[in-house]
Amino acid sequence: MESILIEKGETMPYTIVNQLIPESLYRLKSPYPMVPEYVTIHNTANDASAKNEISYMQRNTAPTSFHVAIDDQYAVQAIPFTRNGWHAGDGQGPGNRKSIGIEICYSKSGGKKYAEAEANAIEYIAHVLNQYGWGVERVKWHRDWSGKNCPHRIFDEGRATEVKNRISKRLLEIKGIEKGEDSVATPNEHIPSDTHKAAWEWAKEKGFLNGEFPRETLTRQQFATVLMRLYEDLNARFDSK
Repeated sequence: MESILIEKGETMPYTIVNQLIPESLYRLKSPYPMVPEYVTIHNTANDASAKNEISYMQRNTAPTSFHVAIDDQYAVQAIPFTRNGWHAGDGQGPGNRKSIGIEICYSKSGGKKYAEAEANAIEYIAHVLNQYGWGVERVKWHRDWSGKNCPHRIFDEGRATEVKNRISKRLLEIKGIEKGEDSVATPNEHIPSDTHKAAWEWAKEKGFLNGEFPRETLTRQQFATVLMRLYEDLNARFDSK
């Protein structure tokens, strides 16, 4: 599938525009065929419209690229979902090679236009997930791949869990399901799921994790801290023998 598919008669709150890069730019902007496995959310960190974001991406000579830019009116696609984009900052990693990059516009100033752009992005992403038969666990932040504070507005406002909850809720609505186990909505984000509770308590007791936010994603810098604690624990065990 090269793009989002809309069912006949379905009404979207935005207009989908195809503004695809020419094949002559594939070598620079999108050199590899791709079978997507994730959706990666970004904030643009400026106040340009979706069409202007795509136009600038197409005309500059940097390899940076992404699949879709979404604002308060349009979802503009620049790269087919069957080709990669350079948007995740992880080199040849899965962010760049296996994920669909979605830029949410107007994030610099925020306000009404950004709120509407974010709502449109949530709608769009839920449809992408449904199209591929994925759950909300396939949604990643730019930060997950590179550690960058992106999507900056979502993180700065402390709404990461809220946004994923909204995507999950909309996905379930699209599927015609009122309730499901795949939803990330939880009574308390500080309580681990039943499946992972025993392991979570063990890791806390051993001091490998600090016991906060069990349902949040793990950044690379946090992972490095966990590795260091494991290493120190192993060294202490050997030293005591």
